[in-house]
Amino acid sequence: MFFCLKYFCMGDKLKELTDKLYSEGLQKGKQEAEELLEKAKIEAGRIVAEAKNMAAEIEHAAKKRSEEMKANADAEIKLAGRQVVSEVKQTLENLIITAAVSNDIKNAFNDIAFVQSLIKSAVEKFDLKNSETPDLFVIIPQEKQKEFSEYICGKVSQGLASPLEIKIDGDLKSGFKIGSKSDGYYISFTDGEFENLFKASLRSKVSELLFGNKL
Repeated sequence: MFFCLKYFCMGDKLKELTDKLYSEGLQKGKQEAEELLEKAKIEAGRIVAEAKNMAAEIEHAAKKRSEEMKANADAEIKLAGRQVVSEVKQTLENLIITAAVSNDIKNAFNDIAFVQSLIKSAVEKFDLKNSETPDLFVIIPQEKQKEFSEYICGKVSQGLASPLEIKIDGDLKSGFKIGSKSDGYYISFTDGEFENLFKASLRSKVSELLFGNKL
């Protein structure tokens, strides 16, 4: 009987100890779980904050890049537009100037008498009569050799201090060239040279008439 009572008392104490250990373990586990949960919440908050900051930075960078690309595209479009306008204006100017002078100049240089008079005027400008060592030469087209040679020998060379040398150029199609051997230069009087000269002098006037010189 005493043994049973003792065993019963020991069982109660064991149960009480077990319950206490369980209760303390449960309480400790619960506390640790709460601490872990709190830490997890803090870590999650930090991660979310970093993610938001990163997203904001990416959005800002993307917006800035988009604005830069738009600005560059606008600048390129404006530049291309100005180039197109400039090219169109130059084309119009060239068409008008060419129509105004090209045909007339080509017709003039096909006129033998006109070119002959130019040769005479050019030679007179060199004033060979006052030259001690005249060395003037005239280059004429092979296709018009007969007409120009006869005119130079008959009317241009008369009264000169020294004979005027005549050279033939098979590549020269119109006009003539005149120069000095000692000075080492010549001046070209061709339809192309005159056309370029007239185009250069007319370009600014045509541009002003068409566009008011505003590019």
